[in-house]
Amino acid sequence: MSEQQQGRSEESLRQEYSEAVQTIRHYANLRFALFSIFFAVIGGVGIVAFGREQFDAQAAIVARIAGFVVIAIFWNYIERLGRLFEHFINVAVEVERSIGYTQWTRRPWGPFFAGYVMFRVFFCLLTVLWVSAVFAVPLGR
Repeated sequence: MSEQQQGRSEESLRQEYSEAVQTIRHYANLRFALFSIFFAVIGGVGIVAFGREQFDAQAAIVARIAGFVVIAIFWNYIERLGRLFEHFINVAVEVERSIGYTQWTRRPWGPFFAGYVMFRVFFCLLTVLWVSAVFAVPLGR
């Protein structure tokens, strides 16, 4: 039991555990909800950036640059959510040890990679795809 948890009531620890688990659930859901927003934004930027003669060349250039900005912003936000997610898992595990729960300490691990690895692979591949599209697709009008 950590120094911070010594002297606290079991009810207080259960409340902290409950809040940590709810926060984990919130961040896990938020991370995937962000993908809907991300795909909508990057899709709109992509249409302007690579649409065939629908927009003038200046708009396409701005959209191509904006694509990098959008990828960077969402990647950073997903990374931040991942760190918060891991932090609250650690909080839940620490409190579990004090109150005798095993929900997080005995959870099964994924078969191949941790979730954050797949997010990083996704954003790396998307960045490479965006760079190649910027050079391969000619500008509009």
